[in-house]
Amino acid sequence: MVDIGPAHRRPVADALRDGLLPMHRRPDVAERIRDVFLATAIPGIVCTPKAPLPDGSIQIGVSFPFREDGVRVRSAVALPRSGVVGIHTPWDIAGRIGSGDFPAAGELLELAGLGQVHGVAVGLFGSAALQALTGLPYMESSSDIDAVVVARSAAGLRAFHAALADVAKRHNRKYDVEVAAPGGLGIKLTELVSDVAAVAGRGMDGVRLVDRRRVLDEIDTLPPLGPAP
Repeated sequence: MVDIGPAHRRPVADALRDGLLPMHRRPDVAERIRDVFLATAIPGIVCTPKAPLPDGSIQIGVSFPFREDGVRVRSAVALPRSGVVGIHTPWDIAGRIGSGDFPAAGELLELAGLGQVHGVAVGLFGSAALQALTGLPYMESSSDIDAVVVARSAAGLRAFHAALADVAKRHNRKYDVEVAAPGGLGIKLTELVSDVAAVAGRGMDGVRLVDRRRVLDEIDTLPPLGPAP
């Protein structure tokens, strides 16, 4: 996620309407998101461009802490690179959560602690990350927890996955965990610890199939984790 500089927040706010989902392109929604964006420090979420961008720009998504017609209100806009004044990795965000910060903070701290037990660094994105970063009510009782993890041991990943099943059952929550694999690909944890031969690796340039066992072997040969992945 990126912080957007003061000089760029109004141009981004003015562009939000055109980036809304078609179902949300109504004057009342457009006015509401513009007002909320200008009044709060909602960050941008760097994402894959859907169309050609102006030179020197990146694609960001902007997600809001409310829904319309049961669907999270989101927009996508282009942001000049000069408009980025701060960067937050998933691991940075997970590390800033304090006990009692918000209703699900304890659960997220438990998730991070579970990773420490099994040698897995846990980062957050999605609604949990936005809640932790902004303090706005992104998380709902039915919200999934989206996490990304880095590991240096296939055995540690398997143990983390098995323990996570107990945590999910206890909290009645779905955890959608992606492994940041060597080579910059993201692979679903449930796929990586399964028995399939090939898994889907997701990158900024698209999705491709990769050999599951080879990925696990590469994880086992990586150097130990430092303070941050």
